[in-house]
Amino acid sequence: MRARRGTEKPIEIFVALFIILAVALVMIKLFEGQIAHRQDELALTQQEQQAQGLREKVELSCEQKCTDAGNNGCSLASLASLCVYGSRDILGNGQFVDLNNDRLDDYDTTLLAGVGVCEDRLYCFQMMSSCCTKEISARSCRSILRDYWTSTGVISSDDELQGRLAQLVPAGECSDDPLRWDKRPEWTGGAGE
Repeated sequence: MRARRGTEKPIEIFVALFIILAVALVMIKLFEGQIAHRQDELALTQQEQQAQGLREKVELSCEQKCTDAGNNGCSLASLASLCVYGSRDILGNGQFVDLNNDRLDDYDTTLLAGVGVCEDRLYCFQMMSSCCTKEISARSCRSILRDYWTSTGVISSDDELQGRLAQLVPAGECSDDPLRWDKRPEWTGGAGE
């Protein structure tokens, strides 16, 4: 009987160690899952903060451009400069303001309440509502730019205006949705201007 008891002890120890090992592996997997979930949350928070930081940078630069216009007597030239100023001038090529936090440089309708914008090209007239006590919008900027370019002899017709707008204030590289801001009548000069 004694000989048999001596062989049972190592088996019991082996089984106990195996159970402890299995419990430890389960605990490690649970801990790993919680850490991965927290890392995902942290990455999303960092992305949201970065997007908000870029948006604030663009907004502050537009406000500074408006202040500069005010310092220049709210001249037509200063307001025209504000109208063509945008995120590419501020952030450079390759960076974009991720308005909808999808990590994609794409089409968004949250900024202008249903009017689509391309996140790779946002303009001050989309980020602010007034400057020098004047309304700043696609419609007002179209008028400002038309008046400025006409007064300087750059354009003499609406066709030339449309060509100049397409050249200096392109919409960006997202979808061709008809709700996009540059397809709307207030920008193209159609009904509603």
